[in-house]
Amino acid sequence: MVRVEKCLKDNGIIFESNNVPHIAVLGSGGGQRAMIGLLGCIDQLYKANLLDSILYLCGVSGSTWCMTSMYEDAAWSSKVPSVIDDLVKRLTETDIDVSELIKWLSQAVEDENFSLTDFWAATVVYGFVKKINTTCLSDLKNLDATNPYPIYTVNDQGIKDKGNKTACWFELSPHEVGYTHMGAFVDTSSSRSQFEAGMLKQKTAEKDMLYLQGLCGSALADGEENVSHIKNSIWQWLKRSFFGSILGYGNDDKEEKKDEKEVKEEGGSFFGSILGYGNEEEHDDDDDDEDDEEGGSFFGNMVDTFLDYVPLDDMASEAVESILDLFDCDDEEESAKHVQKLQKSMSGVKSENANKPAKSIAGKSKEEKHDSLAEYALDALDAFKYFMPGLSDVTKITLKTMSLLSSWTWGTKYNFMYKCPSTSTDAEVPEEVLSDERTHLEDAGLVMNSPYVAALRPDRKVKLILSFDFSAGDPFMTVTQAAEYCKQTGIPFPPVEISEEDRMQPKDFYVFKSENTPTVIHIPLFNMVNCEGDVAKWRETYPTFRNAYDRETMDELIRVSGLNVANNKNRILQEISDACK
Repeated sequence: MVRVEKCLKDNGIIFESNNVPHIAVLGSGGGQRAMIGLLGCIDQLYKANLLDSILYLCGVSGSTWCMTSMYEDAAWSSKVPSVIDDLVKRLTETDIDVSELIKWLSQAVEDENFSLTDFWAATVVYGFVKKINTTCLSDLKNLDATNPYPIYTVNDQGIKDKGNKTACWFELSPHEVGYTHMGAFVDTSSSRSQFEAGMLKQKTAEKDMLYLQGLCGSALADGEENVSHIKNSIWQWLKRSFFGSILGYGNDDKEEKKDEKEVKEEGGSFFGSILGYGNEEEHDDDDDDEDDEEGGSFFGNMVDTFLDYVPLDDMASEAVESILDLFDCDDEEESAKHVQKLQKSMSGVKSENANKPAKSIAGKSKEEKHDSLAEYALDALDAFKYFMPGLSDVTKITLKTMSLLSSWTWGTKYNFMYKCPSTSTDAEVPEEVLSDERTHLEDAGLVMNSPYVAALRPDRKVKLILSFDFSAGDPFMTVTQAAEYCKQTGIPFPPVEISEEDRMQPKDFYVFKSENTPTVIHIPLFNMVNCEGDVAKWRETYPTFRNAYDRETMDELIRVSGLNVANNKNRILQEISDACK
């Protein structure tokens, strides 16, 4: 608190030493728009000499990509401009390193709790953050308290899917991780370890920061609306990027263009485009042709680069090739040939499931066939790993990822509350929290796209919340949802009333306050002030789903986002002063 007190004094704010306000900054979700938007806010908080007044920095989804990147520097809050300059340069000028990507995934795939979150972190999130950060969240707990304390938020998928949107909140900080609403936590370094009845059963290594970025930004894990399209995109990406050039896929230009068109139509826009299928609509045709010749987006360029790193196992690669061919083969005669080839490969390793494909895909719908192939991929992986201990990393990664597409498994970890004895005070603890050995975590933005729940944890005693909202759509949804959450849980929160005019034409500064509640400053990213009246234009320029920004696009978003702080410095100072009374 010494840092906070000095900041208040430097700004001429009068306070009592026993009444220094706990102030939390909230960064909402919104993909890379949120990541870069939060950079702009932090930049101006620093320049306005307000950053050191912040005790907590809480994030959801895209904002966590910014947070993890900033905390790579142990003293980032004392040199924000240079840290941001270095980060922007990395984001816009650095290429991904495929060998490092393969190395990271090959280690991840050995974890029995490997999930699609690992695949997502390595193939998509890495493409945005441009670094495989192998440090861990618990590493930050031993650093000097020069920075705001970071808190990351996700949801327990199982609890959320059963309709409980209060108990599902799960937070991660340098010292502890656990269920915010239930008040159940475990040391961060043991966050993935196996527990039973409250006792440590097996110590398991903590996941690194790239995984954390993938976990917090895993909105696709929900899959309620587009799961079949997203699955299709992952299948196609595996086919093209891991084995495409090596096994001859895409050699025919017409066939390649046909495949890409189908993916655009069937595979959804976001996942397909960022994994190398299609380019931004605003690019002209010449750019598209050039990208096609060079292998699509930079994810498409992985194909050629993989040639340098992929030692293929003959029988295993033939099996993978057959599974991938069967994925989008609608011709019965051709399917029969692929099945025969697959059976031969599997018989070569004496697999008892060699004849399973013929039985499992016969007469099935396309989606059912895909799920059967995904399940069979795990049989193939087990068989080849047993018969060929030196199975190549890429083969293992491909088969293991395929196998998860049927169950759609994300964010798997051991449940530290497994078989914990219940007490009379456990009325709010869902039954599955005590009975399930594993839990599945996902992007918290699927429930509320801002980390209010973590900031409002009673023992944090937050008196002032500075909420930066980078969400698409309704710019007041998050603060409205927070008010409803607090009403249901009995947590003090000020009334939130928004006029229809404000919803259509948002201003750049809102304050919600009441007696015996924290004060909430709510700032929509795009508003009538910093957008000079044309909010729609800026929203169209920065949609949630698009390829990585270039330098000009990124700098402009940092500037516009920063205006929300620069234009309101005096108002923010006034609310801080009021919180000291």
